[in-house]
Amino acid sequence: MKLVKIFAGLVVLILVLVFLMQNTNLVSVNLIVAQYDNVQVALVMLGALSVGILIGYGVAVTNILSGKSEIRSLKTKNRRLSDELNDLRNVAIDEGIYETEDGDV
Repeated sequence: MKLVKIFAGLVVLILVLVFLMQNTNLVSVNLIVAQYDNVQVALVMLGALSVGILIGYGVAVTNILSGKSEIRSLKTKNRRLSDELNDLRNVAIDEGIYETEDGDV
């Protein structure tokens, strides 16, 4: 399955590159901090795609790390509660519950 995913990724990458190479028009790009004149549309699209991938990767890593942290804390809590339950099961039974009301055994 992993090889199929890698192959599909390579096919998509080749298709994106072919599409980008067909867009050779020149445009003007006005960013907040700078302005660029006569930039190919392919480079603008590739830059936007790269920024999107980096942002998506950052969000995914954040979600994965927070999920692992939550799992780790839940495992610790589960282990603590299991230990407490085992301790309560193994407590010696108090001898006093078998005594009669008169105090005789």
